[in-house]
Amino acid sequence: MDWHVFTDGHVIIITDEHAVLPKGMTRLPDEAFQGRTSLVSVACPRSLVSIGDDAFCGCSSLVSIKLPQRLEIIGDAAFSGCSSLTDISLPRTVRSLGIYAFCSCASINSVTFRAGKASIGCFSQCSSLVSVNILDGLESIEKYAFARCSSLARVTFPATLTSIGDYAFANSHCLTCVTVPTTATISAHAFPPATTVLRLSPKRMRDLQRWYEAVDGALAYKRCRPLLYGWLERAQIRLGSYGPDGAARQRDFEEFEGDFAPWL
Repeated sequence: MDWHVFTDGHVIIITDEHAVLPKGMTRLPDEAFQGRTSLVSVACPRSLVSIGDDAFCGCSSLVSIKLPQRLEIIGDAAFSGCSSLTDISLPRTVRSLGIYAFCSCASINSVTFRAGKASIGCFSQCSSLVSVNILDGLESIEKYAFARCSSLARVTFPATLTSIGDYAFANSHCLTCVTVPTTATISAHAFPPATTVLRLSPKRMRDLQRWYEAVDGALAYKRCRPLLYGWLERAQIRLGSYGPDGAARQRDFEEFEGDFAPWL
């Protein structure tokens, strides 16, 4: 067992390289775990609202961290070089992603967020990143934000987007087509030369997003429907519908009589 004691009096207990941040902590200090290459996982309290600069920089063995739903700020280079981090779910409350916040996180394959801006290089050199879903709320994507993401093939921009910075998606050669609102300015070299950039009005983009959400909902219902029917049937049995006086039992008996009565 190991532990960290910070100047604010908080104690972090680490057992077999699994860290537990204390209840009541609102801000993880700068460089809290910087360079701790053996750290595997971190459990955060619900009270945490800010992660400091370089907090997990270089934690190359970090596989999982569940960020709390109140988190608002992720500092500069907070997770830079966390090459084993495979899944990161950014809460909708996050409003600020620091410079190079997730730079060189080579195992992350998808991300969804709605921060006020995607800062300089925040997801640059994430070589396994395939899809990015940016929700309404984000206004600007700074330069080099997603540069050298060699596997990036799909980016969904929000209607609230106002600007895309220089080289934001440079060398992301798998990104063949994107749709950007007409109200957003696109800086020089923001996308690779081969990327097709379509422009739609914010209203049209919101209409399309609603359509996609409706289609996704319909497909989800279709996948779940057989399971739903099975659940209803089991529930019906548990409620006694196949008991001696049950409605389902009576229904089946009447159908049997209707089919075979002439021979009975």
